[in-house]
Amino acid sequence: MLIDARKLAAGSVLDADVCVIGSGPAGGSLAEELAGRGMNVVVLEGGGLRSSRLHSDTYRGVVGGGAHDPLEVVRQKRVGGTSAQWGGRCAPLDDIDFAERDWIPGSGWPITPEDLQPFYPRAQRHLDAGEYEYSAARSGFPPAPAAESTILDWDHTWRWSPPTKFAARMRRLAQGGNVRLLVEATVVRLERDPVSGAVVEAVAAPRPGVEITVRAPAYVLAAGGLESTRILLASDRQSPAGIGNEYDQVGRHYMTHPVGEVGTVALSDAGRALALGYVTTSDGIYSRRMLGLTPQVQREHRLGNLKAALWFPDPMTPDHHDGLLSTFALTYWGLGKARLGFKSAGTHAAYTGTTGIGRHVRNVAADWRRVGRFARSWAAPRLTGRRVLPSFMPLDGAFCRLRFDAEQSPSSANRVTLDSERDALGQRRLRVAYSVSESDRERIRTGMTLIGEEFARLGLGTVALDDVDRIGDMAFTDGTHQMGLLRMSHSPRAGVVDPQCRVHGCANLYVASSAVFPTAGAVGPTLAIVALACRIADRVAELVVR
Repeated sequence: MLIDARKLAAGSVLDADVCVIGSGPAGGSLAEELAGRGMNVVVLEGGGLRSSRLHSDTYRGVVGGGAHDPLEVVRQKRVGGTSAQWGGRCAPLDDIDFAERDWIPGSGWPITPEDLQPFYPRAQRHLDAGEYEYSAARSGFPPAPAAESTILDWDHTWRWSPPTKFAARMRRLAQGGNVRLLVEATVVRLERDPVSGAVVEAVAAPRPGVEITVRAPAYVLAAGGLESTRILLASDRQSPAGIGNEYDQVGRHYMTHPVGEVGTVALSDAGRALALGYVTTSDGIYSRRMLGLTPQVQREHRLGNLKAALWFPDPMTPDHHDGLLSTFALTYWGLGKARLGFKSAGTHAAYTGTTGIGRHVRNVAADWRRVGRFARSWAAPRLTGRRVLPSFMPLDGAFCRLRFDAEQSPSSANRVTLDSERDALGQRRLRVAYSVSESDRERIRTGMTLIGEEFARLGLGTVALDDVDRIGDMAFTDGTHQMGLLRMSHSPRAGVVDPQCRVHGCANLYVASSAVFPTAGAVGPTLAIVALACRIADRVAELVVR
């Protein structure tokens, strides 16, 4: 049943077996898993079927120390959550991401890769990303033409979901008999039993001055990293610091993934034969090779994890005379100037600095046939097929760049807290202090240099990394991957949730989010988030049926 919470009477109370807070990939997958076991599930979603200016404003925060994209831009308050702007990229975490590494303080997960492994295939199905297979050799890629390397790993891949938008899935679930999806139901706090510490109520505000309540034996916070943190901090009636925050751990160790492009690469025939663009796997999924550093090299050089891929040349200045690159630059320049959501933030925000707009337009006009051919090939799968070509990625020019997604190490100084300013629903806004350390930047510089040198040594192309020192000055403000804020730990002194993702000291409250990641890895977190959600679903089912 789909219920607009604004139409409920003030003080309404709903009962359920499980209350799930959030309707994105984590919350949606959890609701589906639990409903499939016959449980009565209430899903609380603060947004509506569409995003509004009011929704966006309630996600607005305050950026204090450092630099960070606007909080209302990097997330979506609507049914389906931020899956509405997710690109669909999937990959599992590496084994080394779980390991304790003495050169990365705070590293080491309290679970092993084997603990999460059984849940990846289930997550894969929820995300509609095909088989659980992330080896290029076993996915239908052409054989690698170069010799084996002890430095460079090119067999691991990304896979792309169509991408799955969870809004439609949630609406289908709400048509069933045991899922009630409440929209416009922003959770403002959780109430606990003063003796046992268990959560007894989730309190939501459909409109200013009005509250409704959901009661259930089990609760799962799946509202995204930032909002799940805000809810715990704001639940301060029994504990002044908020739930799970007896040792000042809630909101600390905030990590994202530093992303950037460096270098100039001219591919050789061997490099082109490696198929470093998009490849359709044997089961029909768009996929790409990662260029990563082996665990041996990461340990030897004391590096964080890092994944690289070929990227197109810098499109921002029109001197390239390439109509496709100018089309891309003009598109993102316009989105950035109009501040149209996700595509105006993070690495995309730089395109507001695009120069020579008139010359870009002339480049497009002069290259109109090629632009037209690309537009047709780009539009065809979007108009006629379920699976969308993941991104603009022409690699047919003379040169390209190396793009990296890097691991950021956890730091207690990177954190979010509650600000004194309040939104229209009376919630205190979040205040963010965030920066990328010099040690992380140096690890990225070293990693990219090693990748470039090995790429050239293997005869895959010539690589010039004259600009690698720019990594020291890159903004790294992208907050779309919100990790570490509610980190997993054996002890409440070191984190917020236990190895089962249950909040320390709160036997019936779980968190399904990348906020529980103790370290960040170097791949997008969505697949691991949904795998954790499936694991939590099993634990919650055991708790409720006891």
